[in-house]
Amino acid sequence: MRSPWIIGPSALLLGAALGFGPGCSSDDETSTTTSGSTSGVGGSGGSGTGGGTGGSAQGGGGGSGGPCTPGPGICISHDTRHVCLDTGSGFHWVDETCPTGSGCVNGECVVGQCTDECTLNESNGTADCELYDMATDSWVTVEVDTSTHDRARAYGMWLRRDGLAYGGVGNASYTDPPAYTTVEYLGGLGDSAIWTGSYLAAEALRLKATGAPVARRNVIELVETLHLWFNVSGEPGLLTRFVAPAGATHPVVLGDLDCNSPRCHCGVSYDGDSWDYIGHISRDQYQGVMLGYALAYEALGDGDEATRELIRQDVVELVLELMKDRQVPIEITYNGTPIPAFPATMRFVVLAPTEMTNGAVSLVIDTNNTDDSEMYGFQEFIPDLQDLLSQIPIIGGAIPTIPRAGSAVMLSSFFRVALLVTDGVASYQDEHNQLLDYFNNHSGDGGNINDWLNIAKWGGTENTCGEKYYGNNIAMQPLYNLARLEDDAARLTIIRNEVLGLAYWPKYVNTKNSFFSFIYAANVPGHDPAVVTSAAQQLSGFPVPPRYKRAVNLLTDPKYLPHHATCPNQVNHDTAVDVADRVWADFMWQRHPWALVDTEHLALTAPGVDYLAAYWLGRQHQFMADDTPSRCLAWH
Repeated sequence: MRSPWIIGPSALLLGAALGFGPGCSSDDETSTTTSGSTSGVGGSGGSGTGGGTGGSAQGGGGGSGGPCTPGPGICISHDTRHVCLDTGSGFHWVDETCPTGSGCVNGECVVGQCTDECTLNESNGTADCELYDMATDSWVTVEVDTSTHDRARAYGMWLRRDGLAYGGVGNASYTDPPAYTTVEYLGGLGDSAIWTGSYLAAEALRLKATGAPVARRNVIELVETLHLWFNVSGEPGLLTRFVAPAGATHPVVLGDLDCNSPRCHCGVSYDGDSWDYIGHISRDQYQGVMLGYALAYEALGDGDEATRELIRQDVVELVLELMKDRQVPIEITYNGTPIPAFPATMRFVVLAPTEMTNGAVSLVIDTNNTDDSEMYGFQEFIPDLQDLLSQIPIIGGAIPTIPRAGSAVMLSSFFRVALLVTDGVASYQDEHNQLLDYFNNHSGDGGNINDWLNIAKWGGTENTCGEKYYGNNIAMQPLYNLARLEDDAARLTIIRNEVLGLAYWPKYVNTKNSFFSFIYAANVPGHDPAVVTSAAQQLSGFPVPPRYKRAVNLLTDPKYLPHHATCPNQVNHDTAVDVADRVWADFMWQRHPWALVDTEHLALTAPGVDYLAAYWLGRQHQFMADDTPSRCLAWH
């Protein structure tokens, strides 16, 4: 069952026709590579192994396009760029082949360097994607054990070959370990939105760092997928967890997409087709998508306006929905006590009418664990739950403030992304002004950015033995957007110093979490250089793919003594297990770093989005160097 997963909504019906599909439970010119380059590395027209990188001189071999304004070029293959040049009759778009010995990196022809135009080991029917070394003019083997860049290439290959179902990320389980050639099913699709969004973020960071043509194509495909997931329900701002063509029976989705499950919705019409999707969305799913959307919007630029508009539509609709005050019947179970339905004014929520009970939404809240509330018929991003619970008849006035730092960070970040995607866009000027006014000045219940930041400074609850460690990722991913997009100097100082620097970073300083370390270092000037050095060193120990669930027993390892006094089978929390020694996790950075024991399950693998997100974040901010600058994936 090799390579069955069809990528992107434009190919979904083809996937259904081929028999790839469900069950249900928890033309942009710059995006097309020219595989027929005159270079020896360029595809079916190229020579065999060691065939040289000759070709036309700079300015030759390119097609011409319409008038343009001079600016950065766009790599369309490993040695060809789409660039605005003076053709003698004004500035026009030209496809320019780089001089011999040069490749395209970030839209420029660079001597002795090039960037990936395809995914390792894929085939386009006439050529295969292999690693080419410009320095030796030869085709070489990827070195996943020693090269962090090659490891990223390998993870990209495994993920796209076996870890995507209809464009969504899952955990591949195989029938034949250790060969890993036949996928039995993809699990974890109930969390596919967060990891598909995080994968989009990784590819967008890759595009920003290198200009790789394959990253541009992947970004566009992933945005198309997530745009479908944001709109298939028909409810404004309501994200879904995973979507497949209606009635697909392929085992890739096994138990996750079960049409008998109340959280799944089947046979839903959207855009002329019928779909099945996993609903009952949670706030963490939004965080990955919004991280990916913001980075993709920046990485694509004006040349990919059609894709940027998809992002803009989804983000603006979501945030405008969050701004609404609405009267909704709500049933609440508060600290174990059920309270009959009553009308409440809600804001910072999106509604899921098909998941309501008798027209009412429901909320189960435990004030000892406010970050893990259960809700049905809606999803909320309320920074202080007192805003809602104070409306409970009779007892509401006695309910204290219930601050939720993660929600405050997410809400603030979502507004910042909405302002980013509408900035300078004439057709969205009214929306931009409305968003900005609410963000800065809203004086009604729920407050504005200044109120939300006061809650964010709290930093959230602690996890004694790491039982809810994933809540840290709920804050850190949106903090990356918030801390780099905020343009008010005073607020930026609060975000960097008081929220990120004081409320969150002290929790992670000794956890060897490379992803969090890079987020911190990217946004806090004057940070200790050792933060970056240690994070890069730890990431270099990340296991090579496929990352299967291996047995771990570090109980007697002297590196991890003494053990924690009260948390079973954990190292003392003033240190952490090295990345190279960690137990298996779907996304390593959201799982606690202290476990010393795990059981074996060779068939189960992780998709590698955690490695890709951390690696390309490090590359984008120059915390890690390209250890293969003369090498790139090209058609052979």
